[in-house]
Amino acid sequence: MDINNLLESWNLPDRTQERTQITLRISVQDYARLHALKAVYPTRSVNDFICDILRVGLDGIVNALSSYEVTEEDVARGYGHPDEVGTVSGPKITYQANLSSILNQKSEEEAA
Repeated sequence: MDINNLLESWNLPDRTQERTQITLRISVQDYARLHALKAVYPTRSVNDFICDILRVGLDGIVNALSSYEVTEEDVARGYGHPDEVGTVSGPKITYQANLSSILNQKSEEEAA
């Protein structure tokens, strides 16, 4: 979802999703900006704005993460192990592995 889609979605009826509560410290300027958005989109909560903006920002960051195939040259330069030649590595792969692990752990905690 990009910013334009986000703005369009704020005109639609509210949609409730499963969420986890966190505490967040933001600047007074950002606090004021969020509440000013509330005046523009009165059917949305400040929490909705924060969740949506965070999701769009994270999507952009994750899409910008790189991945690459490990080559013999990488191993020769110390970037990997010989057993990794031909595998895909990089920040995006690390992110995906950690995301799966965290989601699985959260699922197991909720099932217990």
